[in-house]
Amino acid sequence: MSMPTLESGLILVKNTESVMEITLNRPDKLNALTGAMYRDLVKLLQAAQDSDDIRVVMFSGEGKSFSAGNDLMDFLNAKPGQEPEAANFIQAIHDFPKVVVAAVQGNAVGVGTTMLLHMDMVVASEDAKFITPFVDLGAVPEAGSAKLIPAWIGYQRAARMLLMGEPMLAQEAYEAGLIAKVVKREELEATARNWAVTLAKKPPRALRESKRLMRESINKPLHDVVKEDLALFGEMLQGDEAKAVIAAMLSKSKG
Repeated sequence: MSMPTLESGLILVKNTESVMEITLNRPDKLNALTGAMYRDLVKLLQAAQDSDDIRVVMFSGEGKSFSAGNDLMDFLNAKPGQEPEAANFIQAIHDFPKVVVAAVQGNAVGVGTTMLLHMDMVVASEDAKFITPFVDLGAVPEAGSAKLIPAWIGYQRAARMLLMGEPMLAQEAYEAGLIAKVVKREELEATARNWAVTLAKKPPRALRESKRLMRESINKPLHDVVKEDLALFGEMLQGDEAKAVIAAMLSKSKG
């Protein structure tokens, strides 16, 4: 695949086993995200979406924290009416059709947490903290977090995060359903990478359509979801992906 030219010098990327691994690489600033970094991330997501070679994207952060969120100097320097670069990235990750895995350690602050709501499987180390101090900054929850966090973990726990700005620790985040797994720090990267590689080996259209059904169901009545998934299930069982998988399973059982 052709890779875009990146401008920030603060994003690492490598493609292996049909996985695009994106690493935030500004550890001295706890991976606080600048406008240039956001632009790079948008370019990489577009490249991954356009490439048949990439089936899964994995996000991680270099150093002791996943991300301190937006670089506050960018906020101060923003011109009135200027759309933050973060908005373009959030829109891109929200719209991204392929599966996204994230490995989170240390602090995930602001957009460092809310971007994870638009990813599909988040594994965190035991020291991870999910912090959403929007009110304390004189702002409001962004990236759809005012809907998604209460929907996922309940209003009262969401209020602790979004109104109080109280950090949610890794184990509570797991028990609340905000993340998929908690592991020891030394197991973090390998766990996330194993998930990503395993997912990348699955039938690609089935993976994409399953993600789409899950993501879109939050805005649809159940009877509409059932109607759509049954129709799609029938169609896809007649498709090349399913036929190849079923034929291989039958061949293996005979052997």
